[in-house]
Amino acid sequence: MTLEEDMVDFANAIEAAVVNLKQRIAERHGVAAAAAPTVVSEKTFDLTYAKRTGAKIGEFEIADEKDSPKDLYERALDILKQNGATISKRYHGDGYAYAYWEYQNKIWRQKLKK
Repeated sequence: MTLEEDMVDFANAIEAAVVNLKQRIAERHGVAAAAAPTVVSEKTFDLTYAKRTGAKIGEFEIADEKDSPKDLYERALDILKQNGATISKRYHGDGYAYAYWEYQNKIWRQKLKK
């Protein structure tokens, strides 16, 4: 990794931690947190994926914690959970190649249609 990539990863981790802190403070004080989704670099999701095909959603990929570096996997999973990413509310930002979501503590992704 280059210094720039390390700095981006560090900034993404700080950003995710701040979002988590805000949510905890809001929960503690009974305030509904209606924050906009936190969008991080897609490099955050550079993990090891296994290709799958499903009857309903077609081709997709799944990353499992045992196949990726633990710290990177946990950071990506936290971002998806903090943003409420599900199969029906997928996580992605401008310029992303894939949409991501969390299900059963695994990271799923599917190529975005252009």
